[in-house]
Amino acid sequence: MTISQKSVGFGIRLWMIWSRLQCDTVPHLMELIYWNLPLMYFEVVVISDCLALIDRNNSSVSSEQTFLQRFLDNGATGSSTTNGSNDFVKSGLCSQQTSTAEILKLLVQSIDYEQVRNEELLSTFLNGIASNGLAVNLLPLVKEDEELYAETKKLRSLVDGFHLKHRELSAELGTCHDFQAKDRAELKRLKDELEEACADLEGVRHQLAALRSENVILSGPPTPSATLTSNKFEFGDGGASQEKVSKECCQLEADLEEVKTLAARRLMELQEALQNHLDVIKKFQHMQNELDDQERIVSSRQYQSLTEQVQHLRSEVERYRAMVDQLQGEHVSLLRREKEIALKTEAGDAAQKASTTSDDRAAALELKLRQCMSDCDSLRLRVEGATHASGRKESVADLEKVITSLHKDMSMMQAQLFEYKEAGSAVFSLRAELHSLRAIIDRKTVETRLLSDQYARKVSEINSLQNEFRVLRGSEKELKLIFDMYNKESNDSSEMRKLQQEECRAQAEMGRLQLALDEHNLELRVKNANEAEAACQQKLAAVEAEIAELRQSLQASYRVSLDLKESLQAKKEEGDPYISEIEAILHAYEDVQTQNQRLLQEIKERDEYNSQLMSESLKARQLQFPLQAEKQVLDADMQHANSDADLHKQRITYLEEQASTFIAHLEKATDENRQQSSAMESAKRKAVEAEKQLSSVKLALDAAHKLLEERGQNFLNVNLQLEKERFNKRRAREELEVLNMKITRLQTPHDSGPTVDRLREEIRNYEAILKCSVCQDRSKEVVITKCYHLFCSPCIQRNLELRHRKCPGCGIPFGQNDVRVVYI
Repeated sequence: MTISQKSVGFGIRLWMIWSRLQCDTVPHLMELIYWNLPLMYFEVVVISDCLALIDRNNSSVSSEQTFLQRFLDNGATGSSTTNGSNDFVKSGLCSQQTSTAEILKLLVQSIDYEQVRNEELLSTFLNGIASNGLAVNLLPLVKEDEELYAETKKLRSLVDGFHLKHRELSAELGTCHDFQAKDRAELKRLKDELEEACADLEGVRHQLAALRSENVILSGPPTPSATLTSNKFEFGDGGASQEKVSKECCQLEADLEEVKTLAARRLMELQEALQNHLDVIKKFQHMQNELDDQERIVSSRQYQSLTEQVQHLRSEVERYRAMVDQLQGEHVSLLRREKEIALKTEAGDAAQKASTTSDDRAAALELKLRQCMSDCDSLRLRVEGATHASGRKESVADLEKVITSLHKDMSMMQAQLFEYKEAGSAVFSLRAELHSLRAIIDRKTVETRLLSDQYARKVSEINSLQNEFRVLRGSEKELKLIFDMYNKESNDSSEMRKLQQEECRAQAEMGRLQLALDEHNLELRVKNANEAEAACQQKLAAVEAEIAELRQSLQASYRVSLDLKESLQAKKEEGDPYISEIEAILHAYEDVQTQNQRLLQEIKERDEYNSQLMSESLKARQLQFPLQAEKQVLDADMQHANSDADLHKQRITYLEEQASTFIAHLEKATDENRQQSSAMESAKRKAVEAEKQLSSVKLALDAAHKLLEERGQNFLNVNLQLEKERFNKRRAREELEVLNMKITRLQTPHDSGPTVDRLREEIRNYEAILKCSVCQDRSKEVVITKCYHLFCSPCIQRNLELRHRKCPGCGIPFGQNDVRVVYI
């Protein structure tokens, strides 16, 4: 399966997810997904690679462990071998793996849920069509839809199979990479062991050279100045060194056998690793050839035409998005106007309530005025009766007091009447303002209805266009996938002709479906327009009925206002004779007292009325507190909504950053793939070179083994000859001792002076033997266990301070542990 088919499959799945989520109740999330669709395409490709990595966790070695092994083997940084950095990298990989698995799990759950919901909506839609009686007309469309749905299911199953194959291939590739990393580590270890074996062989060579030099030294003639004790010392050292050399030779032969068996086993392992490496290279080349087909698909004419169609559809969507934004702005302005109108209506209702209260108070004052008039009539009758009965007995002063009190009462009554007239005029002005506000409200409601109808039409058009766009995108992806699949099957001419015929049929079918879809959309638009027109006519009829009712209520209110004006004018005309009659009442002292008492009672009633008003004002204040609390709650809700909007904006920015990081990861992955291909080529070359080196080392080991066997045989022969020569020397020295004893016995009485000189010379020779051969000054204190040569401690210490430590006598390299102290 090629990368192009995989990417097309993921694109189709992503578009299906988008079409299913289009019916959801979260439009702002769908807008976000739609406008970030190109970025999400690359995200899905990266997620597919993550799925392959997650499937590889079932194998023996995970990809994260492989990455850590490569990272630690290559030694990318200075601190790459520390435990802290390894733990940090492992924890980061584990957290990334868990988060990716959770995201994919949630995505799969949402896809399954939306698929079930889409099927339920489809079933309900079909049932609605069957119940409405439209199944006969839409039967061919339903059949075509079912056929397309079955084809999409088949394509989806094929895509799932391709995904499974891709996962298997990715898992195999990961295991191959793991084996390759293990082989590299094994090669490195074998190289180290080979170097150690070479170093051991070099040491064996030096030891053989030292033994050969010792054999040459031992096979030479004896020094003439050697005494009996010195000869015995030398013979004793030769036997011990011979035994040690024989033991070391046996040990070296055993080590050489082990090295040979280990080299043979490692050679077999290297051959197996090389065969596995060649198989991996073949698979990788096959996958690389499949990857190269993507360029041909991208440069094809069908792909370019589809990209042009996608660009055109995107421009159309941009244009409709701008229209939607404009309509949303108009909708917001309409909502603001509706709020203003609601506030004005509330003010009008408050004014209407104030007018009703003023009307009630005017009616109460009219009742009180009638009571006053009846009281005045009764007072006049009583005064007339009193004047007829008593005559003019009362004094003029009392009458003047009564007249002044009556004048004061009349002035107060006139002031109250003036206040009531002003309240009536204010009521008329408030009623006029209320009528004007109602007219404005009616006009605004008509405008809002018109705008809402326009908005509904625009939304329906946008939905229809989005459905068309979704259908076109789905058909485009399906055709592209079918085209790619047919291109991958074979390249024969007959099959190409069949594919071209199938393509022409598919294009004709697509054109036919497009025409049917256009006709269906046109019918739906006409139907929606007719329904909208009928709804508008109904709304207009309702509005006209409301206008007629409002006009009738307005005329009734006008008639009521005229009646009130006439009644007020009549009351005013009636008040003038009453005032003249009240001025004529002069002799009613007792009745005035009763009137004063009644007025006091009215004052008390007014005080009670004022107390009631105060209680009502307190109740209004108490009602104001919950309203203020509701206002605070609304303000808090508004702040919460603003915070939610900010969070959504932050989420959008985070998703954009995540998309950019996914793109960067994709680029890094491509770079790593390129680097891995180059690394595999270099590893192939290194494997060939290592094989050549291994063969050469094997030949060198065989030659060294043969040479060692020959040298061992020669060494045995030399030892036999050495033993014979030592036996002959021992016999010759014994004879020489006997002869020397005879000579000394014969020469003792004759010459004692030369004997003393000879003895002194022998002592000097012995002292020279016991002194260091390097400095010729200090006595011998230490011995080198590799060659058993004696030197003084300062000279050996100076030699140990050097980098290349060699014996001054024979040149054999030695170390700190090869130096031992000797007490002579």
